[in-house]
Amino acid sequence: MRAVAFLVLSTLTLAAYAQSGVGVDIDEVVDNRVTYGDLVGNLELRVKLKGTGLDKASAARIVVKEARDDRGNALTPSKLGNDFTPRDYNSGMLQMFVSTPARAASSVTLKGTIELFVPTRDPNAVVKIDKALAKLDAPLSHAKLKSAKLSITPLSPTGYAERMKSRKLDDAKIAELRAEGKKQGVPDKEIEMAIEMAKAFDSMDSAPPDGSVILAGTKSDFDRIFRVEVLGADGKPIDTNSRSTSSRGEDTLMTLQPSNTPPANAALLLYLLTAKSQMSFPFELKVNLP
Repeated sequence: MRAVAFLVLSTLTLAAYAQSGVGVDIDEVVDNRVTYGDLVGNLELRVKLKGTGLDKASAARIVVKEARDDRGNALTPSKLGNDFTPRDYNSGMLQMFVSTPARAASSVTLKGTIELFVPTRDPNAVVKIDKALAKLDAPLSHAKLKSAKLSITPLSPTGYAERMKSRKLDDAKIAELRAEGKKQGVPDKEIEMAIEMAKAFDSMDSAPPDGSVILAGTKSDFDRIFRVEVLGADGKPIDTNSRSTSSRGEDTLMTLQPSNTPPANAALLLYLLTAKSQMSFPFELKVNLP
């Protein structure tokens, strides 16, 4: 078996600004060209935002809509890095990923959008639900959630066990996964790999640690939630050791593990990605490859 790997790190000073005054500085280019069986590399761009009004944004992301190298090859944007990232994470660094350019290419041009989450722009973007954990296995009740058509349910240990049981793969669910994969044009080999991975996750399912907060809903609903905080008796967010989200089709579970067991009267604070709370700026960027 032969493997060819090529890794180049280069710090650049290129900058691109949208007409809005918000743009990106290229901080680092990682041209990772790997050929090893089914494993292939990608082009990673690590960037920082630059412009006005960024101090008001709680999170940001960059979505690449089109990429092409100077040899005329279209590069496929990856969904990696497409989630909103808190502005205080990693010194504000964001990432973009596209497929590997031709070896003879010397530059890449990218087009897309810089997206900011600014919850202060919309009072409906922040929802505080008092005594949210007092009534488990029932959807959270709040006018803002109803207006946003969001349904989120905190689960008891029994409710969690029942939900996990219903998510177990059987022949019917596997057939649905295959059909959905074919509908989306996913190669058969990738579909089978995804099914095997799902089976492996099934075998790893276990009860969550004591004190965990588990929320259930649809993937579509959780896609519209930027963050969930558990508030202590003092009304301040409890430090959270880990956050995870798992989906099986549309069925989605979010698991929060606070550093301390939440009090019985704990409130939840939800940050919603509403239309008014988001700002979008186009960008076009040419990057010289190292």
